[in-house]
Amino acid sequence: MQPINKILVNTLLLYLKIIICMLISLYTVPIVLHALGENDYGLYTVIAGLIAMLSFLNASMSISTQRYLSVTMGENNPRKLLEVYNNSILLHVIIALGIVLLIEILMPWVVDKVLTIDSSKIDAATTLFHLLVVNIFFTIVTVPFDAVLNAYEDMLAFSVISILEAILKFLAALSITFVTTDRLSFYGIGLCIATILVFVIKYAYTRFKYRSLYLSLSACHNKKLLKEMFGFAGWNTLTSFAIIGRNQGIAIVLNHFWGAVINAAYGIGNQVNGVLNYFSSTIQKSVNPQLMMSEGLQERDRLFSMSFGLTKFSCLCLSAIALPLLFEMPTILTLWLHEYPRYTIEFTRLIILLSLIYQASSGIMSAIQSSGRIKWYTITISILLTLPIPLAYFGVIVGISPTTVMWIVCISEFIAFFVRLLFARHLLDFPIKDYCKQVILPIILQSLGIGVLLYGITVLMPPSVIRLITVLAADVVLFLTSTRLFILTKEENQYIDGLLKKLYNTLHR
Repeated sequence: MQPINKILVNTLLLYLKIIICMLISLYTVPIVLHALGENDYGLYTVIAGLIAMLSFLNASMSISTQRYLSVTMGENNPRKLLEVYNNSILLHVIIALGIVLLIEILMPWVVDKVLTIDSSKIDAATTLFHLLVVNIFFTIVTVPFDAVLNAYEDMLAFSVISILEAILKFLAALSITFVTTDRLSFYGIGLCIATILVFVIKYAYTRFKYRSLYLSLSACHNKKLLKEMFGFAGWNTLTSFAIIGRNQGIAIVLNHFWGAVINAAYGIGNQVNGVLNYFSSTIQKSVNPQLMMSEGLQERDRLFSMSFGLTKFSCLCLSAIALPLLFEMPTILTLWLHEYPRYTIEFTRLIILLSLIYQASSGIMSAIQSSGRIKWYTITISILLTLPIPLAYFGVIVGISPTTVMWIVCISEFIAFFVRLLFARHLLDFPIKDYCKQVILPIILQSLGIGVLLYGITVLMPPSVIRLITVLAADVVLFLTSTRLFILTKEENQYIDGLLKKLYNTLHR
């Protein structure tokens, strides 16, 4: 199969998975919120919210291993491929044990001194922390198997397993409605069981599907490769921890000054954002294997082209859904949750804005990771991403509001975007001017134009389901029209026309 056709097939499979997982996720949130109540749900988002953040850590570490697998596949070296596979497993077991040990050491101090928790909930919070540790361990050691599926672009298996995981987590949420005591701990146990089952399934599948990849102690003797992979994964994981640390650090700051209820609002915002990011991350998961392989084949122009396309389509997918949500958030939350905590609307809007800024860097980040030279890039970005935590803490002391805290986070991400551009130019001679002119500027102008028109609809019509439908319909028409006329190149439009024609002919045979 041609690379571009493989990307298309994989994208379609992943989007099918996304739709199913999104529906399950959206239905799960109100079940958990109403079963636990605002206080327990807020406590859950502070402590176990890290589990949700681990999906990002998982994806980031998977990219590290996938980078070596894809580059080695481009080199056509079976022995080295086996060494990469086994060293990645050893590496992630070490990382998992280190993280588990760190969390267990810090847990008593966090529960007693950092978090604002009702005395009657201390035992439940401690139990949830221990369950979180188990979840973290199996999430991390599953990473090499995710990387194998991604490197071989086996998105059918990846999609089926992801849907199964979503169903298992939904069943965990549904089960707590039948429990009358300690629902928080029971939910944590259910999530742990789901994570362990997914680990077993992914290992078994990769073992029997890709028989050239098997556990071998002799394949772990390449100390130079292990050191190189450890360095790359370590630096790449540092960035992931910076993002997780920022998100959870802000949650702790909010909890410390305003209590657990405000964390429920913050948690709902992150849940909505997680669903939206399913769409943009799908493009990245489809493109990354070919992009990383381009570096192994030393085809730098192809790498740049795919980086441009990755950012363009990631931003388009996210902004198409995000814009109507930004304007119709109160109506959507009311239809979805009926009742929701204070600041939910403000937090959700700002977290979506944060995600839009982040997606503008998606192609740049993948290009930089493909180079393998990420030490100083990672250190610089990690400092920038974690800086909002102390700024927010001291800002709250002098009287800033919870929404201002989120604005600080958005500004830091905006600065990080420009820093990533500079590193891309330094490491890869990345064409920054073309990137901004051909990708970033057109998408900004498109979003502003559609935003103004959607805002006009909200001014002319009172809040209602009819207005929501009108905004969504207008967004679809405006987005598709403007994308075809102003965003996509002539070659991209011709290619899409060809794909649609093939699809039409296939359906009418």
